[in-house]
Amino acid sequence: MFAVEQDTYTEPDFSSATPVRLEITQASGVMGARFVRPSTEGIEIEMLDGQGSVMVGWDHMEQFTITMPMTDDLSAALTKSDPKRKVELLHDQIWPLLPLASIRSESTNIHILINAYIEAIMDTEDWERAYDVSQYIALNRSPQKTVKHFYTVVIKLFESGEEEKSLKLIDQLIAARPSKESRKFNLIIAKRLLDIRLFKPALKLYASLLGGGSELSKKKAALNCAYLSLQLGKFEDADRYLQQAQSMEPADVESTGTEYLVLGVQSFLKGETKLSLNYLGHSMAVIQMSSHIKQAGLYFTFLCYTNLEQPEIAQNILDEMDLLFPDGAYLAALNNQTNEEPSE
Repeated sequence: MFAVEQDTYTEPDFSSATPVRLEITQASGVMGARFVRPSTEGIEIEMLDGQGSVMVGWDHMEQFTITMPMTDDLSAALTKSDPKRKVELLHDQIWPLLPLASIRSESTNIHILINAYIEAIMDTEDWERAYDVSQYIALNRSPQKTVKHFYTVVIKLFESGEEEKSLKLIDQLIAARPSKESRKFNLIIAKRLLDIRLFKPALKLYASLLGGGSELSKKKAALNCAYLSLQLGKFEDADRYLQQAQSMEPADVESTGTEYLVLGVQSFLKGETKLSLNYLGHSMAVIQMSSHIKQAGLYFTFLCYTNLEQPEIAQNILDEMDLLFPDGAYLAALNNQTNEEPSE
């Protein structure tokens, strides 16, 4: 069985974070405006002049309400329709709040502001800035509504060529988030990454799903890991993932179709084209049209018929891909291969 590596999430260093002047209300009454400084353990609230400060742990905020005053400038920035202008106006006010994202939502209004800032960044498609935000909040304690944006950032970073940052953020999200939430989002994003042929980050996410969940969900994850390993040229890993999946008893249509796909791709890469077609035919016969592996099955079926010098059937497969997935990454890959072929 493959061991699932689960690194420990390291929170950002907030030791040099700028204190933020916020309105503090305690159960006993209004404390007024106080400077709040974040730390790894909690927040430090400055008391009245000459009375020092009080440290409050992140998990012990019930007696406090911490509010960012809605100034005219902040209100005007939030209503801007141009996302680039919105980001510019919000940046100086919201950036110092990011280390305070660990405060529970019921104790503060700053999450509304942080989310508005992140969503504006997403609208501008400034994925580098979005990544910088992810590195300046505690991903393990921030609300799910905030953190879920960074799964999209993973994809966009990889698409823009920032592979190292994308993979780092994936590792952080896997390590930082609760397993139930992590499994939900990791599966959604893993399927999307496979669908757009971003094999390396998809493999990381599917591998993270091997450590929990039902036996059937682990079987599906192992099969997807086998397929992705084949795409990445990691043939021994693919064999081990496939054996791991085959040792698990439960099965359904999706897992059966994925297993046939793996066997088909494996045969194709070994030069056994007719055997590959047999497996791929079984895969295409059982999987649903909406399955995330449909494109991959058609892609390798096309390659098989091309290798067998049956251009009419290959063209039919290509036409089917064009009909079902006109903007699909697998069709684009085939078109790119065709365009790159040297002319006679």
